[in-house]
Amino acid sequence: MEEKKTNSPMDDLVRAEKLQLLYHQSYPAIFTSLFNCVLLSVILWPVQQKEVLISWGIVLAGTALARVILFKSYNRAKPQGGDVLGWEKPYFVTLLLSSITWGIGAVYIMPISSQLHQVVIYYFLIGMSGGAISVYSANRSMTLISIACLLLPVTGWFLMQGSLLSVGVAIGAVIFFVSAIRAGKILSKTLNHSFMLTHELKDAKEAAEALALKDELSGLNNRRAFYDKGELLVDYYQRHGAVLSIIVMDLDHFKKINDKFGHAAGDATIRQIGHILQQVIRKSDLCARIGGEEFGILLTTSVNDGAAQLAEKLRQMIAGTPIVFNGEDFSVSASFGVAVGNADLATLLKRADAALYKAKDAGRNRVISDGCVAEEMQGCICKATVAPARLRAV
Repeated sequence: MEEKKTNSPMDDLVRAEKLQLLYHQSYPAIFTSLFNCVLLSVILWPVQQKEVLISWGIVLAGTALARVILFKSYNRAKPQGGDVLGWEKPYFVTLLLSSITWGIGAVYIMPISSQLHQVVIYYFLIGMSGGAISVYSANRSMTLISIACLLLPVTGWFLMQGSLLSVGVAIGAVIFFVSAIRAGKILSKTLNHSFMLTHELKDAKEAAEALALKDELSGLNNRRAFYDKGELLVDYYQRHGAVLSIIVMDLDHFKKINDKFGHAAGDATIRQIGHILQQVIRKSDLCARIGGEEFGILLTTSVNDGAAQLAEKLRQMIAGTPIVFNGEDFSVSASFGVAVGNADLATLLKRADAALYKAKDAGRNRVISDGCVAEEMQGCICKATVAPARLRAV
């Protein structure tokens, strides 16, 4: 039970990790509690009725068994992330039952005739309270509730006795409890800050890594991401016998856009091309801006000419979509080179680049595959169109 409820994802994540820590480090405390029960029963055996000690021990053993079952169930489930928070209430309930059994049980087994043994019982409770601070410090509320259940019943009992020794022990318990509140607050705050800082650093690292692999202007992967991720994809698909395709696309006469309308218009063009690519490219494909006005797409297709068909679709969309900048419309076209095969990334890129240069030499605004380059002497025909007449060409 956390002292501060919040809907913040970061706070929920920290709560979950603190609860995981509690499950990890507090399991031995169950057996420490049972050992203390046996040891205290042995000490009180001569001065207390056997039935009282045995009945108290049975109840405590039952709460310990409930906690063992809970921990075993948790370890089998292995919850992750936000699912861990579903195990918070069972943990708190079993801890509360165990603490209450000790606190009320201490009054139940208290020998009236021996002040020495009364102090011994109090000594055990103080020791267990100190252990609660160290074991449950990840959650301040659980720490304080556990200590309160351990000490308040016996403190009230001592106050009711009225003797100097009893009142002194009760005052000592109050002082300890106040100190525990302060210590628990410091430990919990420090641990919470540590968890929060760890996650903030992790998020910052992930954000920096994502930024390092993203082209901000187009919203696509950048050149580094294309090569890093591309090598992994090629290795994966080669192991599974899949045939890969690479499409290399270059905007035609891009320099003229910058010269005529300014670099801001060039940036607007890159953004629109990135938007078109994100609309068409599947999530399983790798698409990146690999140069100033050059883009690369790595994909698998279910048909032999699937990559060429995709490239032709993109060519038509780009040629048919006007760039609107400062109230003016102008058209832009792109040339495409396509390579298909089971080669490594560098080889496929080299073949696709060769096809792209062929498309440029053939007049731009067209799709040419590496197969067409190899078969050009045999009359291979590749698709091409011109920009729509209603738009002003660059």
